[in-house]
Amino acid sequence: WLVIDRKVYDVSKFSKRHPGGSRVIRHYAGQDATDAFVAFHSDKSLVKKYLKSLLIGELAPDQPSFESNKKKSLLEDFRELRCTVEKMGLLRPNYSFFFLIFLHLLLLDAASWLVVWYFGISLVPFLAGIVLFTIAQIQMGWFQHDLGHCSVFRKPKWNRFLQIIVINVLKGLPASWWNHLHNQHHAKPNCFRKDPDLNMHPFLFSLGKTLSVEVSMDVSGEAKSRLQLAHYNVFSFFSLGKRRRSSCLTIISTNISSVS
Repeated sequence: WLVIDRKVYDVSKFSKRHPGGSRVIRHYAGQDATDAFVAFHSDKSLVKKYLKSLLIGELAPDQPSFESNKKKSLLEDFRELRCTVEKMGLLRPNYSFFFLIFLHLLLLDAASWLVVWYFGISLVPFLAGIVLFTIAQIQMGWFQHDLGHCSVFRKPKWNRFLQIIVINVLKGLPASWWNHLHNQHHAKPNCFRKDPDLNMHPFLFSLGKTLSVEVSMDVSGEAKSRLQLAHYNVFSFFSLGKRRRSSCLTIISTNISSVS
């Protein structure tokens, strides 16, 4: 079960048929999912029709309607800010802007191949083609990101259709794979073991006190001594900020013997 707008829903069976994937729902099992529900569903009136059959009760008056690990005052300010942004129309897409973005991506991608085809594969045209192709691929990644969030068109089906063209055809990656992981990222951003962006090898990545404790529990005393003798230099990525929407990462070089 989970909570949306103080109403309790049994989603045990529905989670398997959830269009956004079952893991997104499981990450909120036994918790308040109101803010995530609002963020993920643009047509809330349509979705609430399916919720009626799942309703099993309501929260008691003395029970808080927000996640226990978040501050009530901060959530209230965020909800007020979101309503203000929506009323100002800042979330309405600019079709001309996205059309020009898509057009310039196609031109960059085509130019990268035309340069190599017309001038040959000598060093200068080859490097020029690589530069054009790299820029196009990076920008396509961000464009399909907006499509994956259904931020370009009002109807989700058109966002999904164009996303498949961009990421599947032009980039060679499955849209379903990206959506599956990225939905979880935004459902529980920077939450270890729930945000796929943080599913990293503990020997190479440190996420603060929680991960440090788990590393020391997972590695036996004998393994620790071997690590301390190895003295390999590795890259450690430290996340700056536990609750930010997108973590700021910095790279430093450290000694693996310090992971203990």
